[in-house]
Amino acid sequence: MIAVYVSVIARWVETVQKKMGCQMAIKVLYIAGAGRSGSTFLSLMLAQHDQVQNIGQIRDLPEAHNDKAPCSCGSSVPDCAYWAPVVATLATRHGTDALQKMRAGMAAFGQAAGADTNWGDAGVRQTLQQDHAEFLTLFGDLYRAASEEAGGQMLIDSSKSVDLCLALSLLPEVELHILNLMRDPRAVAVSWAKVLKRPKVLRGRTRNWAGRQRRLAVLRDLAPERFLALRYEDLTVDPQGWIGKIQTWAGLEQDLSLFTGSNTADIFWERSHLFPPANATVLKERKETIVVKPAESWKREEHAALHAMAEELTFPFAETLGYRRGLD
Repeated sequence: MIAVYVSVIARWVETVQKKMGCQMAIKVLYIAGAGRSGSTFLSLMLAQHDQVQNIGQIRDLPEAHNDKAPCSCGSSVPDCAYWAPVVATLATRHGTDALQKMRAGMAAFGQAAGADTNWGDAGVRQTLQQDHAEFLTLFGDLYRAASEEAGGQMLIDSSKSVDLCLALSLLPEVELHILNLMRDPRAVAVSWAKVLKRPKVLRGRTRNWAGRQRRLAVLRDLAPERFLALRYEDLTVDPQGWIGKIQTWAGLEQDLSLFTGSNTADIFWERSHLFPPANATVLKERKETIVVKPAESWKREEHAALHAMAEELTFPFAETLGYRRGLD
């Protein structure tokens, strides 16, 4: 009964705020960094908190909706009980081609942001806001629709793209927390090698590891209190400590009830609506219990050439982030 009263009061407060022209802040915890670093895994653990909603890689929503990709809830994305109303709200505000507009806008914004990465300069940020005002409005409305459908809960976005992280930081209505998830660049290279068979593409992804970290450092300096760096290796050693730290930093009440042991956790999928191409293996297995442990297979001698390539492209910069040459 108490929960019903709380829900009614929350809706009343939201209605009053809208009538007064005041809108609640859109709370976003954005997992940034390179792919193959455990972001899906981390987002699922964070999604066990009853004050969050896991939206996966929202950057891929246009493609997933167009392809009728499966959502982790069991429905296709267009038929999903969460995503269908989000897309409908966006269509009402921006037309039925809103997702296509957003896809084009993301590409244009990313190109412009990559052309001048001096994001710490107020003039650069202002130019991006002015030149891409239509995209930023659409992008902000997507997150608002997602937030409204989640009842104002904090959104966990594991898109990782630093350009889109910058876009979110330019939206005054977004209360943004940036969680910089890092993993040893040699481990990332070995993981990418499983799906990328062209050496040139693999080298490009590996080089991008350092590029992303340098750009994230600029965003960190703009709002250090809302930036938290986490090495994947540290998370696997102390998952409970880190999940608790992240919750507190993000302004959530600490809740570690997901853990059934020092490194085991129960996973419930009710507050997660994920879709490909986010970690396909995780979505396929849809595990309800996970064991958090350090990954060591990437260190095998058979991967020596990949280790050397990653060190060539990311060291000595990687040493500034706590990674050392050698695998001992």
